[in-house]
Amino acid sequence: MSIWNDLSWILDIRSPALLVFFETISLAGYPTFLILFISFGYFFWSPLRFSRVAMLLFISGLINAFLKVYFQDPRPPSEFMLDPRVGNSFGWPSGHSQIAVTLWGLLAYELKKRWISLSAGLLILAIAFSRMYLGVHDLGDVISGLLIGLLILILWQSAVNLKIYEQLSKEIWILLILTFQLIFFLFYPQLEGHEPSIWFLGVMLGWYLGISNININTGNLSYIFICIISTIVVFLAMILITQLEENLGADTYSGYLISYSLGMTFSLIVTWFIPRTWRLLKLAS
Repeated sequence: MSIWNDLSWILDIRSPALLVFFETISLAGYPTFLILFISFGYFFWSPLRFSRVAMLLFISGLINAFLKVYFQDPRPPSEFMLDPRVGNSFGWPSGHSQIAVTLWGLLAYELKKRWISLSAGLLILAIAFSRMYLGVHDLGDVISGLLIGLLILILWQSAVNLKIYEQLSKEIWILLILTFQLIFFLFYPQLEGHEPSIWFLGVMLGWYLGISNININTGNLSYIFICIISTIVVFLAMILITQLEENLGADTYSGYLISYSLGMTFSLIVTWFIPRTWRLLKLAS
């Protein structure tokens, strides 16, 4: 077995303390953390900046999902695996590694501070290594995820530098998003148990539709508290809406429409409803 696929060495360096550490680090690549982190950043820091982060993650996540199902590369043997959350999903490329590069790489690039870039680099490597430590990816999966994430990040930033976003109207961008999603859906490999997330597609469009420039009044002493409460509301909304999606969504066109609509509703709560509630309460401008 080649070095790209051999995980036997990982057994020699496992320990209870490291297991807890890498299990915790690995949580940073799962949807719940990503949604809450981006939502908090949207409220606390910059709606526009974190909307860019969100859109990049939507694109990167969809590309990763497509590649996994298209190539159907199996994960390492079950005796190595310590993360049951992966279920029956495929291995190549590592989604955690790919998302880590696009998320933390973009933030590091935009902030342009040495300590942030160094921290982002270390976090990316830690997340990538955690997937091998937990036995759910081999080296080939992880390296491929890092490289694909880097390529997506470079293409994204090149488009930003060319100011492509500013050159097109909002209506054109909505049309482009819908076209991208339709192509993704039509060409997504049909495999039972590995269907595309229609809810996720709805979240993507809803986020773009709801983007606002509303910011909490930074002079308010309750600034951080309001952001935390808002993020808790997002978490509760995510639980409620995803549960509704599981109960109402189905592999029919009407089920797809329901799932898509619920995804849009969730994003609009984050990007449109909560900021306007701040404004109504005179907490934002």
